[in-house]
Amino acid sequence: MDDRGRVPFALLGVLLLVSSLTLAPSLTVQPPVSETTIERAVDRTTAETQTAIRDGVSTASQRAAADPVVTPANTTAGRALNDSSPFRDSLRLRVYLQVRGRLERVGYEREGVTTTASLPRVDNTNSLRTAKRRVEIRRAGPNGTAVRATVENVTLRVRRGGRVIDRRTVSPTVVVATPVLALHEQVSTYQTRLNNGLGKPGFSQRLTARLYPIAWGRGYAQYGGVPIANVVGNRHVSLAANGALLGVQRSTFGRSDPAGRRALTEATAITGIKDIIGGSEPSLVTKQVLNRANYRPAASDIGRGAKNWSAPRPNDTMRVGINGTADRAFRRVAGPSKLGATTAAAYRVQARLVTDTRRLGGGRPPAPPSPGANWTLVDARTTDTTTVRNASGTVSVPSGWHRFDGVVRQVRVQYRRTAEWSNGSATRTTVSRRTATYRVGVALIGRHASRSAAPEKGVSTAHDTSGSPLNGPNLADVEWKATQRLVTDAGGFSTIAATAVTGRLSTAPITIQGARPAGLRSWVYRDLMELRERVRNVSVAVERGKVGTFEANPPGLLLQRLDARRASLADVPATYNSTAQRARVAARIRYLDAVENRLASQMRTRTDKRSAFASQLQKRAGGSIRDLRRGLTARQTTVPRSRPVPEGIAGPVRTRVDARPPYLTRAKLSEQRYPALNGTEHPLVTENVNVFSLPYGNAASTLTDAILATRDRTRLSTAATALRATNATIDTQRNTTVAVNATNGANTTTVTFQPVNATLVSRRDRLQNDIGWTNDHLTTELADVVAIETGASTRESRAIVADGLDRWNTTHERAAALTDGRAVNRVGAVAARRLNLSRPERDWLRLRLSARLHTRLNRSYIGPRSKLVNASAAATRSVSETAINTALTEAGKYGAEQIAKKRLGTDMLPAGLPLAPPVAPWYATTNVWWVSVRGEYGRFAITANHGPPSAPAGMTTYARDGDAVTVDVDEDGTAERLGTADRISFAAETGVVVVVPPKPRGVGDKDGNTVERSPGWPDAGD
Repeated sequence: MDDRGRVPFALLGVLLLVSSLTLAPSLTVQPPVSETTIERAVDRTTAETQTAIRDGVSTASQRAAADPVVTPANTTAGRALNDSSPFRDSLRLRVYLQVRGRLERVGYEREGVTTTASLPRVDNTNSLRTAKRRVEIRRAGPNGTAVRATVENVTLRVRRGGRVIDRRTVSPTVVVATPVLALHEQVSTYQTRLNNGLGKPGFSQRLTARLYPIAWGRGYAQYGGVPIANVVGNRHVSLAANGALLGVQRSTFGRSDPAGRRALTEATAITGIKDIIGGSEPSLVTKQVLNRANYRPAASDIGRGAKNWSAPRPNDTMRVGINGTADRAFRRVAGPSKLGATTAAAYRVQARLVTDTRRLGGGRPPAPPSPGANWTLVDARTTDTTTVRNASGTVSVPSGWHRFDGVVRQVRVQYRRTAEWSNGSATRTTVSRRTATYRVGVALIGRHASRSAAPEKGVSTAHDTSGSPLNGPNLADVEWKATQRLVTDAGGFSTIAATAVTGRLSTAPITIQGARPAGLRSWVYRDLMELRERVRNVSVAVERGKVGTFEANPPGLLLQRLDARRASLADVPATYNSTAQRARVAARIRYLDAVENRLASQMRTRTDKRSAFASQLQKRAGGSIRDLRRGLTARQTTVPRSRPVPEGIAGPVRTRVDARPPYLTRAKLSEQRYPALNGTEHPLVTENVNVFSLPYGNAASTLTDAILATRDRTRLSTAATALRATNATIDTQRNTTVAVNATNGANTTTVTFQPVNATLVSRRDRLQNDIGWTNDHLTTELADVVAIETGASTRESRAIVADGLDRWNTTHERAAALTDGRAVNRVGAVAARRLNLSRPERDWLRLRLSARLHTRLNRSYIGPRSKLVNASAAATRSVSETAINTALTEAGKYGAEQIAKKRLGTDMLPAGLPLAPPVAPWYATTNVWWVSVRGEYGRFAITANHGPPSAPAGMTTYARDGDAVTVDVDEDGTAERLGTADRISFAAETGVVVVVPPKPRGVGDKDGNTVERSPGWPDAGD
C-alpha cells in the first residue's frame, strides 16, 4: 500500500473545524440600508449645500464689491477672466471658492450613513475657467437688487462603513439679497456717462449746461461795461465740472455725495468772491472748500439774483435786419447814370408799320412774244406806273400793340414788259402790258414793351399830356416821333402803300424815346429812399446760439423774407396810371433785385465763413463745429434731481455715494489728507481755450479780413478801440487814488496807483501815429468825394470835412467815428447846410461818402499794423494787472469790490469775432470757449443698505480705488492677482458760444491768457 501524499482524515477534520470558526463572523450578512435613510441624508445635505451656497454668494459679493476687478491681470488667475466681463467672472470665481470652502463643513450622519458635498480644487488656468463656468449669476428680485446664483455639479457622496454606496450631483439655485450686480452696473453706467460725448446723456452735456449760463451771464456783463477780463476761467470750469459730476451721480444712483454737495456750495461762494477780486489760483478753493466740505455752511448769496438777471439765453432770438445792405444796394441803382437809364427805359416804346395787302384783280404781264424761230432774246425789262387813291376799311392790329394812325388805299399798278431780240443782223422789240389792282391797309402801331425792368402793363394815360403826376408830357410825344420817323420820313402813307405792294417795305420795330419830365429822377429817387427805409427794416428772428455756431444763415433768411414781401414792396399795379409810375416801378424792381443779389452773395459768404470758422476752431482748440452745435443743444438737458428709493426682496435699498475727494479740485492734494491718493495728485485738470481772444489780429482777422490781400493790418475800428483802452489806462493811473473802508467803517486805506511806465506810453504813441496817418488819408478821401459829388472847390470841400470832423478831437475818437458812420453823417449835414443841397442830393452824398470809406478801409495798405495794435493791447493788460494787484495787496480784502470797480482800460480792449464785416453789415459778435476736462477720483464708493437701516449685515459697499485685487485661488496661503479695481476717471470736452450785439468792445477773455491750463494738465491723478 502506497502512503505517499495522503493526509489523515483526522487532521483534515481539525483544519475544517478551525477554518469554519475563523470565517464565521465575516460571512454573517448585514441588514440592508433603507432607501428612506439615503434619501433623507441626501435631502438634508442638499439643504445644507444651498445654505452654504447662499452664505458663499453673500460673502463673495461683499468681497467682490469691496475689491471689484475692472481690468484683469496678466496672471494665471487673471487670464481666467474674460476681458468683456471681468467683474462678473471674478464674482463667479469668488462664489466658487467661498462655496467650496463651506462645503467642506457640510455633512450628515445617521444609522451608520454619512453624506458629504464637494467641489473640485483649482490649481491652474484651466481648472479656474472650469470652476468659473460652474457658477451662473444674474440680477434678480424687484429692481434687480438681488442675485440669483446657480452652482452646477456639486457632488454628493453617501458612505457606510467607509464605503461609498451612492453618488449624486446637484445644481442648487439660490436668490440672495445682495445688490452687488446692481451696484457694479450702476458704477459702470456712471463711468460710461462720465465719458459720454455730447451726443449722449452724461457729464459732457451737464458740464455744457452749467457753463452756458456762466459764460452768457459774464459775457453780457462784460459787454455791458463790467470790468470782467476773464469771461470763462478755469475756476468756472472746475465749478461747473463738479456740479456736473454730482448731477450724473443723482441721475445714476438717485443720490449724490453729500460732502460733494456741501463742497460745491462752498466753492460757488468762493468763486463768487474770486470773480470780484480776480485771480484763478486753485489753492483758495482747496483750502476753504475741502476744509469745510464736511460741515454744512450757511446759505450762500451767490446766485440769489439769477432770476432777475437780464442776460439773454442762447435760444433767445435776436433781430437781424437788412440794415446797411439796403444802402449798398441803393448805390448800385440810384446813381445819376443808373437811375437815368432806368427811367429812360420806362419812357421808351416800340413802333412799327403793319400792312394788309390784297390783290383785287389783274397781275403782272406775261413775257413778250418772240418775233420768230431765228430770234434771240438780248434784253428784257419791266416798268410800272402806280396810281394811289383812297379806299375804305381798317387794318387789324397784332395783340399787344395799339394803333397810332392808319389808312386804306387802292393801288393800281400798270406794268409794261419790253423784250429786245436779235437775229444777228437786225434787232426787234416786242411788248406786253397788264394792270394789277390792290387794296392796301397801312397802320402805324406801338407798344410799351422795352428793356425796362417794369412788367409790361398798360398805361391808362400813355398819350395824355395831362396824365402825368409830374405835369410832364407823359408819352404824348411818342406818336408824333413815330409818325415822323416811320411815315413822314418814308414819304407818307400813300408811298408806304405803294412800297408795300412791291414787297420792299420794312416793318421791323424801332425804339422811340419819350421825353421825360424835368423832375422825374428826383421824384423816383425820393420814392426809392422811402422804399429803402422799408427794406432796411425787413428783419428776421434768429436764435443767438445758432448764429454763433453758424447753424443759422441770417442773409439767407433775410433773402427769403424779402422775397415773400417783394410783391408789396414793388407795388406793381394792374395798369400804370402814368409813364412816371412805370418808371417808379422799374426803379423799385431794379433796387429789389440789387438787394437780393447782395443778400445772396452774403449768404454764400456766410457759408464760406462757416468753413473758415470750423477750421479755426479745430486749429486753435481742437474742437469741431459739430460738437459746438451739439453743446448748444446739450445745454438744455434736464433730469430729475432724485428718484424714489427702490424696493428689494429684503426691503428698501438705500444708496449713499462716498467720493474721495468729494470735490475734484485743480490743486495738488496729498495722501496725508486723503489716504486714497498715491503721493500727491491733481484730481482735476482743465484746459480752456478762448478761440477769438487777444491778440485780436490772429484768428478773428483770418475770417473778418479775408478780403484783404495781406493780413498784417488790423481793422481801424479794432485799432481805435485798443488805443482807447490804452489811453484810459494811462489817464486812470495818473494821480489816481482809491479810498477803501474796512467793514467796521472805522479804518480807511488809500491806494495810489503807480506812474505809467515808459513802455506803455511808447507803444501807445506808435499806435496813435499809425492810426493818425489812416485818419488823415480817409479825411482826404472824404474831401475828394464832396468835391466830385457837389462841384465844390477843393478848398471848400476840405473846409466842409474839417468842420464835420471837428467834434472828434482825439485820434481814437476820430477813427471810431470814421468807421461807424457818424463822420459820414456829420460831413453830409455840413455839406447840405453850406451848399444848400436838396434832400436827394444830401442823401446821395452820404452814400458816396460811405462807399468811399468802405472801399478804402478794405485796401491792403490801409489800416494800422497788427503788431502795433497787439503790442499796445499787451502792454495795457500787463500794466492794468500790475496796478490792480498792487492796489489789492495794499487795500486787503475789504477793498476788493471797490478796486474791481475802478476801471482801467482792460475791459475796453476788443475781443470776439464780428459777424460779418467787411462784406456784410455787422449784426453780432461771437466768441467760443473750448473746454477740456479730465478727472479721477482717488476712491469712489457706493454703499447700499438693503433692508432696515438698523441691519448692518445688509450693507454692501462697492469701491473703486485703483488697488490690485488678489485672491488665494489654489489655497496655498499666497494670494494670486486677479486684476485691478480701476479708479473712476473721465475725460470730456465741450464748446460754449456767446453772441452779443455789434459793438467794438465785443466779448472775450481780455487778460491775455488765451489758453488757460491748470497745473498737471493733461494728466489727472498725477
